[in-house]
Amino acid sequence: MCGARRIVATLVLLVTPALAAEPLHDEQRRLLAGGLPQAAGLVLDIPEWVEDGAFVAVTLTLRGARPPLRLVLLREREGEPRIAEVELRAWHEPLRLSTRVRLPQSQVLQVLARDADGRTWDVRQQVRIAGSSCLSPPLADPNDGLGQIQAWLRPLDGGRELASLLRHPMETGQRRDTAGRLLPPHLLREFSVDGAQGELLRVRAFAGASANPYWRVVLPADTGELGLRWTDDDGTTFDRRLP
Repeated sequence: MCGARRIVATLVLLVTPALAAEPLHDEQRRLLAGGLPQAAGLVLDIPEWVEDGAFVAVTLTLRGARPPLRLVLLREREGEPRIAEVELRAWHEPLRLSTRVRLPQSQVLQVLARDADGRTWDVRQQVRIAGSSCLSPPLADPNDGLGQIQAWLRPLDGGRELASLLRHPMETGQRRDTAGRLLPPHLLREFSVDGAQGELLRVRAFAGASANPYWRVVLPADTGELGLRWTDDDGTTFDRRLP
C-alpha cells in the first residue's frame, strides 16, 4: 500500500459555489455552459475512506433527468483529470450507475451531468485515500486473461440490472515492472451497450478508470437482447451478448 498509513476520515460534500474559484476543465465548460443548475437530484455514494485508491467504488443516483444524458467523472489533482465521459439514452428511473475509479491520492471527485432539457448537475466530494497500489509493480503478467468479460443481468425494481467487468490492466504508462522499466500505456477507448432500440450506453474511458474496469446500470425492462462491446486503444474489440 505504498507505505501509507490508514486514514479514517469523514467525506465532505462540496457543491459548486464553494469551489467556483477553481479553473474549469474544457469538459466542464461544455457541460455547464448555458445550463440550468439543479440544486438537488444527483447524489454520490462513496466509502467514507478508501484503503487502496487503485479501486475506488463510486455509485451515483440521479432523479428526474430526461434522456439523452451526458455525464463526466473528473478528479482534481492529476495531470489528466478525466476518468470517464458517459452518454446514456435509456435507463430505469431513477438512474443508478456504478463504476470503479483510480485515485492515487486524497482529492476531490467531481461528477457533472447535463440532460436533454439543458438542466445541469455538479456534485463534488472529497475522498480520503489511505494508500494506493496503482504504481506498484505487477506480480504477474498484466495482460494475463486480457479481454475476458464477466457480465450479469437480473430483474431489479421493475428494470434490468446490468453489471460487467473486463479483464484489462488500464496501464497509464507510469508504472514500472519488477526490473524498474516503465510499462507502456495500455488503456481502453470505449465501452458500449446496445439494446433492441439501439445504443443505450457509451463510455469513453481515461487513465482515471481502474484496472479491470467495472460498470453497472439499471436499464428499462424492455431493452431486449443486450450487446456489450469494449474497444481497446489499439482497435481490438471484446464482445458479449446477453439474451
